[in-house]
Amino acid sequence: MTLLLSVVLFAVTLVLIIWRPGGHNEALYAAPGALLLLATGLLAMEDAAYIWHIVWNATLSLIGIMILTATMDDNGFFRWAALHIVRRTHGKRLLLMAGLAAFSCLISTFFNNDGTVLIMTPIVLEVTALIGMGIRARIAFLLSVGLMADTASATLMVSNLTNILTADYFGMSFGDYARNMLFPGVTASMATIGVLLLTFGKTIRKDVSLSAKSKHDFPLPASVIRNSLIFRLSWVVLTLILIGYFCSEALDLPVSFIACGGALLLWGAGAATGSADSVSIVRRTPWLIVVFALSMNLIVYNLYLRGAADGFSDLLVPVSESGLAGMIFGSGALFSLLAAIMNNLPAVLISSLSISGLEHGGYVLPFASLIGMSVGAKLTPIGSLATMLWLELLRREGVRISWGQYMKIGFVLTVPILFVALGAMWLQFRL
Repeated sequence: MTLLLSVVLFAVTLVLIIWRPGGHNEALYAAPGALLLLATGLLAMEDAAYIWHIVWNATLSLIGIMILTATMDDNGFFRWAALHIVRRTHGKRLLLMAGLAAFSCLISTFFNNDGTVLIMTPIVLEVTALIGMGIRARIAFLLSVGLMADTASATLMVSNLTNILTADYFGMSFGDYARNMLFPGVTASMATIGVLLLTFGKTIRKDVSLSAKSKHDFPLPASVIRNSLIFRLSWVVLTLILIGYFCSEALDLPVSFIACGGALLLWGAGAATGSADSVSIVRRTPWLIVVFALSMNLIVYNLYLRGAADGFSDLLVPVSESGLAGMIFGSGALFSLLAAIMNNLPAVLISSLSISGLEHGGYVLPFASLIGMSVGAKLTPIGSLATMLWLELLRREGVRISWGQYMKIGFVLTVPILFVALGAMWLQFRL
């Protein structure tokens, strides 16, 4: 009976998070289920403490990075970079798409996937409107941002919330993560640009717009910078944060401390100079992600304790014993399906717990799961919070993509990128 109740609770919570009746934050749909589990004794406070130990570093890192990106965005940093790309490539549409996708890749890699969606979606909407693109070409450009936000997010530990959760669970340092995931992550990003150009090249070449033929139709990049001092300080802070990440193991510091420290430094400077709306940034910061991550992982942990994940663990056993190629490609496909079906945030805990119970593949499988949680999650609209956020932003602007439309194009785009990324991982471990 407890197994059935646990499955029903998870299913109801997931449906509420997807449909968001009333338009509330996801945390408000996940928290009641977690509280119910604690109130009924299905989970103890010791379980909550165990899950908090898993999620605190990842959620605080996300908060720090979101404050950092919001401060930089308020000062015009990202529009400055995007305008440089647009003014140089607007007359060559495929090059423009590749440039914006590559910029999205950099943001996702060094900041995070959710930040990429929040920053780049409005920029692409503005650029495609100025150029006067037709709806098909416009959606192609928007898909390039939405896709790259996640496919590039396996590269560094801080690029995705699920990366930090996995790294913390298996005791990976920032350097360990980078050594094993940099090549597959970069390969996934390059494959994304290639797949986008192959899939949408004809559509974009056919689109003939009548406006914005000259680079002078776009603002000068320097004109969008509110404060040059904060702009220069942004580069310094980013450099210090990256150095801090690589030194975090030697300094015995969680990556969240480094991310939050850099964010507070730039936020404070932005507030002092008036280049950023410091109060608005605090309000926009996703503080409730802490509640959401804790609540959702408690609900999923309860599923695991009741045996609901045993079937997935059983599927991993023969895969983990099938040799390097079978292990990477087989598990990568399984992790992708898990993330696509139940969302990558709950899926990451199920995958980590399942891997830890195996006798073989303990070193390789966590890295294969990271590809599944980032790239494979793009197979469905619910696979990642970044995809759900991207679709919501498009709806607000009157651009509607149905679930059926997304899944059709999502499969075509995601599958080749997934297997190229897994192939890069196989090559790295083989060499």
